[in-house]
Amino acid sequence: MRHTFTAMTYNLWGGWDLDSRSPALSTLLQLRSPDLLGVQELHPESRDLIDTALPHHQRVRDDAAGWAKHSNLWWDTRVFGYVNYGFSDVGILAEAAGLFWVQLRSTLNPDAPTVTFATAHLTWPGHPDEVDTDRSARTDQARNIAAALDELGGDHPILFTADMNDHARPMWAMYDGGFREPFGSLGRTCPPTHPVTPRFDRAAKWEGVQTVEKAIDWIFFRGPVTPRSAEVIEYFHQGVAPSDHKPVMATFQLDHQTAH
Repeated sequence: MRHTFTAMTYNLWGGWDLDSRSPALSTLLQLRSPDLLGVQELHPESRDLIDTALPHHQRVRDDAAGWAKHSNLWWDTRVFGYVNYGFSDVGILAEAAGLFWVQLRSTLNPDAPTVTFATAHLTWPGHPDEVDTDRSARTDQARNIAAALDELGGDHPILFTADMNDHARPMWAMYDGGFREPFGSLGRTCPPTHPVTPRFDRAAKWEGVQTVEKAIDWIFFRGPVTPRSAEVIEYFHQGVAPSDHKPVMATFQLDHQTAH
């Protein structure tokens, strides 16, 4: 039996102007309702908003700070069932940050292999360590992530959602680990994902290099899973965008393979 599903990655911009953005975020998620959702720059209030907007979904529930203020993962319980979850330290330069992951089974195709679904937010280029040294830690972080996912998922399907905060070397490190992304796999380029423009709320204050449009939000995949479509979502609600990043959403199909 075929199992086709959607996955979304979204940097939620923490608590910046969250009150004015909340209606847009809630409406977007209700409209799109991805089967799998991985987020970065999470805030306790945006976490609760997602719980309400996606009533058929479950997320990892853990008291560790990172699951509330960095990242979390949601899955539609009508499509996937929970198996296991965890956290891996991959060298990201922020307290309680790292690789957040969950393992899921298909409820639509019991013979499909377990899916490892993960997310991370690689270190921002303006981090004091990088400013001081002029050296990026993101390539090593990506290598560590690829190795951790390899250990977790092996030759089973793996999906990794991320704000890479970069467009080159960390991407190549993921490719070296056997990962690909849906845009290139479908023979197209990825549109910019950051920053969202124009913005009509009072938080729109961009200066210098921040105004450069760039694709830094990605969904990587490896193993017996095939991308069918990919989109960078443009969305405003009453003139306000849900975040300063655009969500990336892709459709995948679990390949025919018996679990082992």
